[in-house]
Amino acid sequence: MTVQHSQDPGLGPWIAAGSARRRSMRRRARETAAEEQRTHHAWISVGDELPEGGGRGGPLDGIPFAVKDNIDVAGFTTTAGSPLLEHQRPVLDADVVSLLRQAGAVVLGKTNLHELAFGGTSNNRTHGAVRNPVDPTRVAGGSSGGSAAAVALGSVPFALGTDTGGSVTVPSAFCGVVGFRPTTGRYPGTGVVNLSTSRDTVGLHTRCVRDVRLVDRVIAPSARPAPPPDLSEVVLGLVPSRFDDLQTEVAQALDGALELLRQHGVTFVDVQVPGDLAVAGGAGLDLVFYEAARLLPARFALGPGPGSVNLVTMLDRIASPDVRALVEHLAACGLSAADYEAARLARAELRRAYGDALAASGAHALVGPTSPVLPPPIGADDVLDVDGRPAPTFATIIRNAGPGSVAGVPMLSLPAGTSASGLPVGLCLEGVFFADDDLLALGESLEAGLP
Repeated sequence: MTVQHSQDPGLGPWIAAGSARRRSMRRRARETAAEEQRTHHAWISVGDELPEGGGRGGPLDGIPFAVKDNIDVAGFTTTAGSPLLEHQRPVLDADVVSLLRQAGAVVLGKTNLHELAFGGTSNNRTHGAVRNPVDPTRVAGGSSGGSAAAVALGSVPFALGTDTGGSVTVPSAFCGVVGFRPTTGRYPGTGVVNLSTSRDTVGLHTRCVRDVRLVDRVIAPSARPAPPPDLSEVVLGLVPSRFDDLQTEVAQALDGALELLRQHGVTFVDVQVPGDLAVAGGAGLDLVFYEAARLLPARFALGPGPGSVNLVTMLDRIASPDVRALVEHLAACGLSAADYEAARLARAELRRAYGDALAASGAHALVGPTSPVLPPPIGADDVLDVDGRPAPTFATIIRNAGPGSVAGVPMLSLPAGTSASGLPVGLCLEGVFFADDDLLALGESLEAGLP
């Protein structure tokens, strides 16, 4: 059966508005962003002047968007949320920003994040903890928490984030918006403060999948429109490992969402992806640690007069204790080239396992909870409570996002209702490598059948 879409508050009103109306809407967007910076620490910087329309007549002409502050925008400092990079002011946009500006979109400002994009809560010591739009005592998720929160709070219809291991999908789930992590390599990655060349990608936060598809066509011009499939023809693969040890309220919300999809005709099959969590928690981390130990000093060296640059000399300019501890670990772990090569081979094998699992099962995508837990309280940086038992915060939050982000497959987090306490819960789709168009078409159909 086909389900009709409800009216969404995202790009639709902007596209329908004339140029004069868009100018008024941009003025209001800037005022709202400034308020979000004060109340929720969603922004690091908002443009001093009202952004003007691009005047290019493109599909996004005059529409404002937010940019995570580890992505370069000419005229804005790129701090990556850290004193380490507070003096870096690029003269060129990142490629992905240039493409959006060419389509007429305008940058409203830079959003807050977990320092150096190295964490899952966006509890930033320098710029404040990004507060969850539903419950300000809880985190917005990380590392792209400010971008997801800005979209959820309403100042912008879409925002750019970056994703190494759940940094787009997890904040989207925690904030109740759509999050798209494209296949690694689909979007240009120049002009980004990277942690991992193997795993990093720019991603999108929007209010609905239709908006993702519109922005995606601007960033990836080779994108081909695919019609949303009828739900009665959809087969989704359930990966058992993603449903282990779920927080009770997450499990209840996901059960309700999956039952709704069954009622709309979706078929579910069990699918195994051998070694998925083990690779994500082992070789996947080795990839990041080996590459970040080289990428972060190289970016720091672009600043004015850094002198001798290495991980140890950077430590005293990292403000957040959890991030400083991670960088200390990078400096001490000393992964060898052989370790790195083994991690790369494990990643390639995991990617093959994804393809084999989808092909053998006939599933159009894999599906599971975006995160196994609800947004934890601000301050639970090291340990969170899962139904009365302690669990490591970072590893738990990103557990389900790890395998797909290591394999580099496209991932799409959809709002899947709320917990009994009213907090958002996300459902994540994982698709075939470089079959992003098909995954987005599928997501648009599934979105209409979810709560």
